[in-house]
Amino acid sequence: MYKNKLIYGIITARGGSKSVPDKNLKKINKRPLIYFSIKTSLSSKLIDRTLISTDSIKIAKLAKKYGCEVPFLRPKKYAGDRSTDYEVFKNLSEQLKKQKELPHYFVHLRPTSPIRNVKIIDLAIKKIIHSNNYDSLRSLSVSKESPYKMWLKNKNFIKPIISFKKFKDSHSIPRQILPLSYWQNGYVDIIKSSTILKKKSISGNKIFPFIIKKETMDIDYLEDLKKVRKNFKRLKFNKRKVKRIPN
Repeated sequence: MYKNKLIYGIITARGGSKSVPDKNLKKINKRPLIYFSIKTSLSSKLIDRTLISTDSIKIAKLAKKYGCEVPFLRPKKYAGDRSTDYEVFKNLSEQLKKQKELPHYFVHLRPTSPIRNVKIIDLAIKKIIHSNNYDSLRSLSVSKESPYKMWLKNKNFIKPIISFKKFKDSHSIPRQILPLSYWQNGYVDIIKSSTILKKKSISGNKIFPFIIKKETMDIDYLEDLKKVRKNFKRLKFNKRKVKRIPN
């Protein structure tokens, strides 16, 4: 335990995926996607247990092979295309609470982000524990596209998604004037179990912004998988500077 806080690494890997069939079992560098998140969690000096949440017996068996715990299978109703992270973690929290094994924090490591630096994961854990007033932590990257220049289409009309109050037509001003926006990159999310069970939320109201400046990869589509395979070695061995924080 770090600072007397019980911390679990959670890999969420359902069996079905329409965008990339059997996505969580696709191989990169001769290893299935789930392997990389499991390895990262097991390598952390601060994570006490590594669990997988899956509805797939095949994925469960493979996860156990790599040293991951499978305390129970995820119900199918929480493993569909429209299932939310909150539903998955609520079910997980309730099951662990029944077994009197509920942690203080969940470190969510999605298999779709196979390239991580475990030192960065440990830094994120330290950040949220040292800043105890936060409900959760979410890793972010600066967005290449500004939401102030994005539109919603309604039949034959369009309207801006959001407007910058300082300017009337914010969609048509130089991007340098607009505020920076950030994209959730899937590198790591950390959630207090109390946020899930008491606040009934996957993030709560106070979210710690954990900014990652280096390139990250998140696999949603087949093109992403091809890109990660092509750039795996370059990204894997790209040394990332890690800012220290007191123990």
